[in-house]
Formats: sequence, structure tokens, C-alpha cells
Amino acid sequence: MKFNRKNNHKQKNKNNEKNLMILYIKETNEKIAEVKIADNFFSRLKGLMMKGNTDYPLVFYMGKMRKNRWESSIHSCFMRFELKLVFIDKNNTVFEIADLKPWRYYVPKKAAKYIIEFSKEDFDENCLKIGDVIELM
Repeated sequence: MKFNRKNNHKQKNKNNEKNLMILYIKETNEKIAEVKIADNFFSRLKGLMMKGNTDYPLVFYMGKMRKNRWESSIHSCFMRFELKLVFIDKNNTVFEIADLKPWRYYVPKKAAKYIIEFSKEDFDENCLKIGDVIELM
């Protein structure tokens, strides 16, 4: 399942799964993907570890804005596939996109408010770019 900008209108989330939201580009209202939210310690700790694949990208909500980039670091221990990481700042702007292989560690260039984990295989290079402002609904 590729995530791209083909769905250009806002719509209600048809799935009633807990913590499932829709990720949009704010300026154009272009739907990027349905995402799951990891908003507590355990869900952020578990992430996508031990999964063979992913049904939805995972958004790590970091709570209060982190003070330094080390607090926004991420690892891929116990991962079975490569990740595409999207780092979003306090203004909901994409500031960094990175690849992460299994059993590696990544530290972004600044602190993040959100980190989105996509399966690298499912990430469309044109769906999100540095400078895009996102919105979760």
C-alpha cells in the first residue's frame, strides 16, 4: 500500500479503530495517510518492533516539546524492515526525513514534536517533503 497525495479532500475516518487519525498537508488539504498514534510511554516504546509489516504509519507524539535533539532520537532494534522517518517541529513543519535500517539508531538535527515511522517500502517520496506543514485529524 503506497501512501500518496491522490485523495485531495478531507473526509471522516471510516475506521473506528482507537488512535487512528488522518494525516494531511495543511495548505492543500491533501490526504497523505491514515496513521496510528503512539501517545504514551508504552506505545512509543513498542513502536513497530517485532512487526512483519505495518498496516498504518505510526505517529509518535512526543508530548511536551523536547528541549534537545537527543530526546527525539529513535532506534530500530527488533525491527524486521527499513523505516522512513519524518520529523516534525513545534510548528507542525516537516524539518527532516531519514532512512533507518534495522538495528540502528538515529538522532535528528533538532528536537521534534512528532516523529512519523513509515515502512520504507510503503513511503512515496512525493507524499511529504521538507517544509510541508501537516495536520492530524
